[in-house]
Amino acid sequence: MPPAIAHTLGRLRRLVMLDDSVYDELRRDNSATIPAVAVTAIGLLAFGLGGWLWWFLSDLGDTGSVFLKTVILGTIFGFVAWLGWMLVVYAALRRLAGLTLQVEQLLRTAGFASGVLVLGLAMVLIPLGFGIGLVVLIAWFGGTQIAIERTVGRGGSDVLVANLAGFAAWLLVMSLISTGTNQIGPGPFLADAVWDAVTGSGLTFG
Repeated sequence: MPPAIAHTLGRLRRLVMLDDSVYDELRRDNSATIPAVAVTAIGLLAFGLGGWLWWFLSDLGDTGSVFLKTVILGTIFGFVAWLGWMLVVYAALRRLAGLTLQVEQLLRTAGFASGVLVLGLAMVLIPLGFGIGLVVLIAWFGGTQIAIERTVGRGGSDVLVANLAGFAAWLLVMSLISTGTNQIGPGPFLADAVWDAVTGSGLTFG
């Protein structure tokens, strides 16, 4: 296994063990930016795949098209929206607290916090799928909050508000692109698409 991948996996394992000193390392490690971005992309891909498996095993039909939309396009849109989330955090902290962050540091710490998204694969457990998806989103927000706090060196209401604003923007974007005919939102947002189909566009289930 290449050393860079082994090092990244080692850091993720430490985060699983609740060793948040990893974030302090990431702030100082310029070489961790690309791995952090990769962790976010892979996490979103797994999150989208978990939602698609829930869709597939629920026999909701049109599985090929939905795979393309929620797994492939959902990962792309989700990643771009995540960058927007980070931009909102950056701008809000600068506005509310007068803090100017190094964007690369924020991307590194928040990127590794996105590793929790792989738990979205557990949405394959159909009876619990939607709830698991919501729990994963909450855990993602919580992990990102810790990452931001370690990046700025403190907590506080302004840091929480900045993260909430960014996360809310991400959620709104995912909700807007999840419709009965375009099931692009990853994970539990597919349920939003089902609801829209039932109440609005009338998607035909197979």
